[in-house]
Amino acid sequence: MAPRRCPGGRMAAGRAQSVCMVSDFFYPNMGGVESHIYQLSQCLIERGHKVLVVTHAYGSRKGVRYLTNGLKVYYLPLRVMYNQSTATTLFHSLPLLRYIFVRERVTIVHAHSSFSAMAHDALFHAKTMGLHTVFTDHSLFGFADVSSVLTNKLLTVSLCDTNHIICVSYTSKENTVLRAALDPRIVSVIPNAVDPTDFTPDPSRRDDSTVTIVVVSRLVYRKGNGSKKCLFWSSLSFVHVGFRGIFLFDMEGLVRLLGALEHQDVRDVLVQGHIFLNTSLTEAFCMAIVEAASCGLQVVSTKVGGIPEVLPENLIILCEPSVKSLCDGLEKAIAQLRSGKLPIIFTF
Repeated sequence: MAPRRCPGGRMAAGRAQSVCMVSDFFYPNMGGVESHIYQLSQCLIERGHKVLVVTHAYGSRKGVRYLTNGLKVYYLPLRVMYNQSTATTLFHSLPLLRYIFVRERVTIVHAHSSFSAMAHDALFHAKTMGLHTVFTDHSLFGFADVSSVLTNKLLTVSLCDTNHIICVSYTSKENTVLRAALDPRIVSVIPNAVDPTDFTPDPSRRDDSTVTIVVVSRLVYRKGNGSKKCLFWSSLSFVHVGFRGIFLFDMEGLVRLLGALEHQDVRDVLVQGHIFLNTSLTEAFCMAIVEAASCGLQVVSTKVGGIPEVLPENLIILCEPSVKSLCDGLEKAIAQLRSGKLPIIFTF
């Protein structure tokens, strides 16, 4: 995978740090957290820091691997419990993580994602060793259901003496501060971003004889795919879908399914469409809509979580998380497309 240039990249001021990124979610698994960790690591390397990534083994990918620019990745032999997350037992990961922290002379441990048990474990172990800790929260959680109550209590303990916390939107910050009972002064908001040179428009790839709506998401409940099924049944006929999930079998006759996409292939799918549809039921920050807007697509999205903070009003049509509202939003986008009122596509 080719590295993306870090904007404003320069050598680090002062002493170079040894930074350890820890999360259950990393390549070859695909998603926003995985991409964020990789790109952040590459930018830190460009600034003169030493960076390594620690995650659990993925199939035959075990041991130590090296990625672009010498990024060292440890794939640890820890058992996965659910949804690519390891079991939260705290002690089973201690020998391996402590060995890595000592061997690599780690000075900062940066854990990612509330869903990652390994991230919570790493924060505990780092604090017992006197290391500086940073945590980035990529998701929104509720407060009422059993899963959220348990996760929020774990987060309260994990973050009680973490040096700094990063959230990807102001909505996410408010959510995390409430869930973990944090001092807001130690929580920063740093929105995610994409390199626009990797997501450039290409109008020649579109079929202008029909309106093409692109969806790139995991086909799971949190991404609103029950609503998406109703939309397809009611009005739409030609849609590109990336990734896979439990709703896959219900849509095969209604859409063009591309299966799980490599990240470098996402742009080639996006530029074939006119409209990008996002039906998330909860979202702290949606990277997919930023990538779609960069490729010149009109975005239609549910108005949930931190999504209203991501794009200006002329690039996104916000809808309530219901089938009727999404249909209305799509009809508005299609009408704008046919009347030539969509935002101007800037080519690079």
